[in-house]
Amino acid sequence: MPRSVVTPSYFYPGATDSWARLVKAAMYVSVVLLNPDSGPGAERLQDFATVVQQSQAAGIKVLGYIASGYGTRAIADLVSEINLYSGWYGVDGIFVDEMNAVDTSKVQFYQQIHDAVKGSAGQVLDSASSIQLIFNPGQPVVPEAYLPLADIFLTFEGSAESYQSFSAADYTLNYAPSKFWHVVYRCSSNATIDATLSQFNSRHAEYLYITDLDEPNPYYSLPAENTWAQLLAYIASTGPGPGPGVRPTSIAPVSGSSILRSDPAVLCVLAVLTLTAVLAGVA
Repeated sequence: MPRSVVTPSYFYPGATDSWARLVKAAMYVSVVLLNPDSGPGAERLQDFATVVQQSQAAGIKVLGYIASGYGTRAIADLVSEINLYSGWYGVDGIFVDEMNAVDTSKVQFYQQIHDAVKGSAGQVLDSASSIQLIFNPGQPVVPEAYLPLADIFLTFEGSAESYQSFSAADYTLNYAPSKFWHVVYRCSSNATIDATLSQFNSRHAEYLYITDLDEPNPYYSLPAENTWAQLLAYIASTGPGPGPGVRPTSIAPVSGSSILRSDPAVLCVLAVLTLTAVLAGVA
């Protein structure tokens, strides 16, 4: 099953090399999240506009971050933020954090967000992207009534240790793997990365992000080079990237992860990528 990366890229452009590394990895990264100030912020910032343009030019979809306040914020305020993202940055879609989905009482609330982003009535985003809306319910199981309202659900967000006991909803296999995204932090050793990739490999989910960083904010930067390279090499081993026209990346040789080292097909992929890097003069 082909897999891909969705990245919670909550870092300022230029503060680190994280955005540049993301764009270089465009073949394996489907989506990045844009979050200037826990939302679009008070003004358009050119630094963010530039990385949005660079990401989209490389074939990566960019979704703007909004927080729904667990279903307590005014819909008008959320639509206003969606409009700002659209007008200032030309995003492809919206990522909705702080989702309240413990029961079905908020279905209509999130239906209104869906309609604002994707619906024919009052649609504010001019995007043909197949991924326009991601919800983060903060839990692996949500009432199935919510599932039609977003393209992707973040059904795991937690530490590498807790990921080993992750249990998906019973209905998961009734949906395409492209419906589900897992984010795993505290992957701080090769053994932990191994266990995480092995666990994800057995899961019915298409999108993954791992990082060696930890709470309180594991998203202030991309992971360390070795962790990032192991993630990309794993994604490369699962099949094609997002599609033709996406600029290929180079991946440095990876050390440590036995799930990668033990698979001859993966070794072949890594060899080709390394050769590409050498020929490009970047290895």
